[in-house]
Amino acid sequence: MITAIGKRAVTALSTTALVSAALLNTATPAAAVQGGQPARAADYPWAVAVKPVLVPFAFCGGTLIAPTKVLTAGHCVDAFLKTPGLLQVVSGRDNMWSSKGTKVSVARVWRDPRYATFTHKGETGYRNDVAVLTLKSPINAPTLPIAGPDSSDLYEPGRTARILGWGTTSSGALDGGVLRTATVPVAADSACADIDSYGDAYDPAQYTCAGDLARGGVDTCDFDSGTPLVVDGVLAGITSWGIGCGKPGLPGLYTRVSAFSSEITAQLNTP
Repeated sequence: MITAIGKRAVTALSTTALVSAALLNTATPAAAVQGGQPARAADYPWAVAVKPVLVPFAFCGGTLIAPTKVLTAGHCVDAFLKTPGLLQVVSGRDNMWSSKGTKVSVARVWRDPRYATFTHKGETGYRNDVAVLTLKSPINAPTLPIAGPDSSDLYEPGRTARILGWGTTSSGALDGGVLRTATVPVAADSACADIDSYGDAYDPAQYTCAGDLARGGVDTCDFDSGTPLVVDGVLAGITSWGIGCGKPGLPGLYTRVSAFSSEITAQLNTP
């Protein structure tokens, strides 16, 4: 694990460091999401990359839930709460090292006021890990519906969920930049709350977990924070955190969108 890079995200990484990382990667653009396969952004038009305006490097992702609203992880906006104009959303780009797609700057950032961090087994974890970006201009692309408070069926163990991201293919690597996707099974809350998994760090009231507990191998990874977990065409989760990437017994943790649907909906109704 690289210092200052938590599982699936960059929280304290400065713009200078992001520029350096981007320069290191320009010669070797690689893949994202551990396991899975390359994806076309056109097939997932509601999936967007989130990056600083000055660099090509996408340190997080998000989901277009309205023409001017992007749902992402709360920890993705740590460095931009007071300077939202330094953030940019990119739509329709398979490869972050290309110029394809639409770039739109962020006008406003809302993060759940209950957002908090904690440490579990040496990894940074997040509570109430949800944020909404309001864009300066609309993106002309399909949006994804969010899970409502009565969407418990989306989180039933064994349901097939889709993950996407432009991040890395292994923990601690700097090889991201190309959109990849995979499917993972929704895991039981009891399994992820087991002492051999996340124990009492797992809160089923605000998380869902997804991945093959026995074998691991397919997972979101570094720089995939904020990207969607999609079940049956509905945005069920937001990539949040986890221990390593694709480890057996430690599936990825996702903010349970249904638990925050009222707060998210309120942001949809703000200018």
